[in-house]
Amino acid sequence: TELTESIRQHGIMQNLTVIPDLKKCKYLVVIGNRRLEAAKLAGLVELPCRIADMSETEVLQTMIAENMQRTDLTVMDQINGIGKMQQLGMTLPEIAKGTGLSETTVRRRATIGTLPKKQLEKACEKGASLLDLLEVTKLEDPADQEKVLESFGTNNFSYSIANAVRSQNIKKWRDELL
Repeated sequence: TELTESIRQHGIMQNLTVIPDLKKCKYLVVIGNRRLEAAKLAGLVELPCRIADMSETEVLQTMIAENMQRTDLTVMDQINGIGKMQQLGMTLPEIAKGTGLSETTVRRRATIGTLPKKQLEKACEKGASLLDLLEVTKLEDPADQEKVLESFGTNNFSYSIANAVRSQNIKKWRDELL
């Protein structure tokens, strides 16, 4: 509603980026979907657009990168966005450059993205912080990661992670000794 009101008062301040959809004889919005929807609500029927020539991969990369710059993304949204960009063949430095995030931020979220998905999503829903999740990535055994993530949001979380790290270290020391 705030964007709609701003558009009513000031109009569209930045062009939308579109690509031609020749099959349907119309255009696909690559950048500016929220502005488009707000403009519709404001009653506008014509919007300034820049027509771009992009491959399908470039379109997906651009749309994901654009969404990654939003401030209202959840941790899970960021992790999924970075994962999708990696699936498109982008390197972590390329993702950082394309999203405006630091390489450290991208690397940390990519690392968190390697955790077991179902438990990761549940932990995020319960309010897991990035620091909590980074601690879990230090565990090498996926079964330990799952167990610790499942304990998130309970009084046992700190104990579970400390116990798992301790067990992992004991196992490493024992293996080194043997």
